[in-house]
Order: sequence, then C-alpha cells, then structure tokens
Amino acid sequence: MIPSAPILVYDGPCTLCNRTVQWVFDKDASERILFTSLQSNWAQVNVPQSLRTIDSVLFFDGTQWHIKSDAVLYLLRELPRPWHSFFKLRIIPGVLRNVGYDLLARFRYRLFGTGHCALLPKERVLE
Repeated sequence: MIPSAPILVYDGPCTLCNRTVQWVFDKDASERILFTSLQSNWAQVNVPQSLRTIDSVLFFDGTQWHIKSDAVLYLLRELPRPWHSFFKLRIIPGVLRNVGYDLLARFRYRLFGTGHCALLPKERVLE
C-alpha cells in the first residue's frame, strides 16, 4: 500500500542521488517526506512498472507520480522557503526543463560516481 505522504524514489547506487536525498532530509523541516531507492523491495512492489524503467528520480506527491524535472519541482514544493518557490519554474515547458535533466541523468555516474546513502531514520525509509 502506498502511503499518502510524499515519497522520493531515487537511484540507490548514484552518488548524486544519495547526496540529494541527504540534502532533502536535512531541509525537510516538517519531516513528512519518505525515502526509498528504486532498487528497494518497496519500490519493486509499489512503483508502477512503467515508471521503474525510466532513468529518472520519481516523486509521489500523495496522489500521483511525477518524473524527471517535474519530480524535482514537486519535491521542492514540499520544502520550506526558499526552496518551495522554485515550483514556479513549472511555467517553463517540461520539454525544455527535461533537456537539462536528461543530460545530467545521462552523465551522473561519470560526473559523481557511485556510492551508498548515509543512513536515514527507519521511520522515514520505505524498504
């Protein structure tokens, strides 16, 4: 069952993704956002198959799934000021936003390497 809380699904072996998870965890003053890697048992059962094959961060806002730059913007909307203000960038067409996203996603392992996430409290992790 999928909780109604916001959920960030990230690529577990990706160092950039893991640093982003730690950054979001530190900024999430409300402590509402849950985290899981795409490789987790939870993601394999609960994330729709069509989304598990996309090379993208995934974000569940409590009602629907978002991918690529939309996932990033919906995630930022959940954080306190000034971060939630970046949601206004949705005015830029997704096709344009995703060009930059896709480029970074394609080269993230070469640029940042691979590694594992710092431990998060169990109550915030979906395994």
